[in-house]
Amino acid sequence: MGIELAGLVACVTGGSRGLGAAIVRRLANEGANVLVADVLAEEGTALAHELTGSGKHATFHPLDVASVEDWIALTENIGAEFGRLDILVNNAGIIIRKRLSDQSVEEWKRAFDVNVMGVFLGTKYCRSLLRESRFASIVNVSSTAGMVAHLDPSYTATKWAVRGLTKSTSLELVHEGIRVNSIHPSIIATPLTAAAPAGHVEANRHAIPMGREAQPEEIANIVAFLASPQSSYMTGSEVVADGGMTTSGVAHMRDQFQKSFGKTPT
Repeated sequence: MGIELAGLVACVTGGSRGLGAAIVRRLANEGANVLVADVLAEEGTALAHELTGSGKHATFHPLDVASVEDWIALTENIGAEFGRLDILVNNAGIIIRKRLSDQSVEEWKRAFDVNVMGVFLGTKYCRSLLRESRFASIVNVSSTAGMVAHLDPSYTATKWAVRGLTKSTSLELVHEGIRVNSIHPSIIATPLTAAAPAGHVEANRHAIPMGREAQPEEIANIVAFLASPQSSYMTGSEVVADGGMTTSGVAHMRDQFQKSFGKTPT
């Protein structure tokens, strides 16, 4: 079944690789004009060229999601070229895999700058462009870490914040015709996951009833649905795509801790 995105204008942050790139490809394949917004210029430009070379519509725009100046420049470019924005996917994020006692103040702030400030700024500065759309949709990429506790405290805190920000902004923006939803995947087969410490992925996989991590395309399919008019009665919703991970509650996190660090927390 096709998703109704032909001619719509979409912006995907962190769109150069991993889940972001899968989302960009999915939206472009459905006919959207996609802006690949990322700090990874070489990879983002290559992705845009790949898609335009196959008849799709994609352009790369440099963006540090924690930079007000970058957001202003990006939205000015979108306004000048299209006059509106239909879809904003706040996907950019980082993981600092350290326990609380090992994490610096600077690392904690950086996690919030990218994972939370980026969503706030994107919503704030794209709001006026989204108002010009008949089908405005914001999709915030959170995590199962925004549903239950993970072992990375800054990541867990930021993803709960994204969940809460989604709920709050959905109430504020609904009367402007802008829907805001969040998606909460478990581990995904991406370069970010591949860079995890030894044993991390295996422990997470063990906690997933399906027994495997998600493929980026599986999550991108859900994002495309949330971005499209086909999800027109959904706002403030949280869509969990985790292979059953959160059905086991806290127990799976204790198991993960034991497998990753060799003991169970008291």
